[in-house]
Amino acid sequence: MRSRDSATPLLTVDKLSWDINGHRILNNINLTIFSKRSVGLIGPNGAGKSSLLRCLYRFNQPTQGAIKYQNQNIWQLSAKEYAKRVAVVLQETPAQFNLTVFDVVALGLTPHKALFSISNQNDRSRIALALKKVDLTNQATQRFDSLSGGEKQRALIARAIVQQPQLLIMDEPTSHLDVKYQIQIMALAKSLGVTVLASFHDLNLASAMCDDLIVLNNGEIQCTGTPNDVLNESMLSNVFGVRTKVSTHPHSSKSHTFPHITYFYGNNAHE
Repeated sequence: MRSRDSATPLLTVDKLSWDINGHRILNNINLTIFSKRSVGLIGPNGAGKSSLLRCLYRFNQPTQGAIKYQNQNIWQLSAKEYAKRVAVVLQETPAQFNLTVFDVVALGLTPHKALFSISNQNDRSRIALALKKVDLTNQATQRFDSLSGGEKQRALIARAIVQQPQLLIMDEPTSHLDVKYQIQIMALAKSLGVTVLASFHDLNLASAMCDDLIVLNNGEIQCTGTPNDVLNESMLSNVFGVRTKVSTHPHSSKSHTFPHITYFYGNNAHE
């Protein structure tokens, strides 16, 4: 994948495959994520999107191939060192055992602090600034479990801000949210000034919010490029099995054009 804004590779994947119980889930994945880009991972259900992301944030170790972060094998880094560079926001928000929102956001300090280290004033200021950035200052003392879905995702992004990563990985973070919060969460992620890699079900959201797209199907990369390069009627038919019309989004500008997908329904849904 080529970046128009930056030529700095942040994460590279070389001939990655991952098997489980003798069944190949990911096959010969090769890709490059460039610094300061917003990258969308799209594909139908069962394509391997979550499996690929789990490999990238070291939850699953590939059966073969290599993942390098700034030219260093990620498995040669300690978990703590990798967490200083990579933050993760998942689709399902974890149970936090009655922690307050402030305490959940404070967990972002963990890679930078000794175990059980007491936060100092500088730490507390970082947490307060992160809460302000995601507009959760008034909920700081509220129990995390009492938040709405959109608020929980914003709190987890605040935790990532405190973690100070260079790469933010998001596994379908908007799939259970109302449209307003889907747009808000992705706009917030893009505003952080870090590299963002997120998987999507909503292709129009991915088109509007991403600089680059990776199309995954049956555990293999089908194509990569900008939304204008990737989102076309032929690809959508072949990969997603739907009939569509792809046009330029009406909110496109001269400096930023992106496609909009219109789906056919009923008897016209398939060619």
